[in-house]
Amino acid sequence: MKYPIPRHRFIFAILVAITFVSPMANHMFIPAMPLVKEEFNIGDELAFATMSLTMMMMAATSLLYGGISDQWGRKKVLISGLALYTIGAQLVWFSPTIELLLAGRIMQGAGAGCGIVLARAIARDVYGLEKISSIIANLTAAYVLGPLLAPSIGSFLIGSQGWRFLFLVITTIG
Repeated sequence: MKYPIPRHRFIFAILVAITFVSPMANHMFIPAMPLVKEEFNIGDELAFATMSLTMMMMAATSLLYGGISDQWGRKKVLISGLALYTIGAQLVWFSPTIELLLAGRIMQGAGAGCGIVLARAIARDVYGLEKISSIIANLTAAYVLGPLLAPSIGSFLIGSQGWRFLFLVITTIG
């Protein structure tokens, strides 16, 4: 006789995936920066701005997502954040200018900010205060794996298909 897998296992896997959104948005792009510099004929300042603006927007929106999701609901806010993340990735994917690329990265960062915040809020809602510390520890471990794995994944994708292909993958993740 087969026993059904507890619902909490599926939820934890989804929370890990949501947590991965932020580091994937930032760190898969690192190996693409020299290629972006070359394609758009820009200096180091603008190339690094593609990373720093994303991170700053992610940090700023992380402060907002918790309160907004308390008021409007976790699902609506999570879907909106992931939609913003995906639209930003598509904007970067098709950007003909550095200005549109920066706008897309800013949108991506704004959307990616929802992942880390809402994964923890949903974990608290689902698992309760008794189990939250171990769940948060595991989610943090998953978050730490993101920056570790993402540049290698990004390098592989860039090597096989070019830097814009990264954003097809990021769009799919979103």
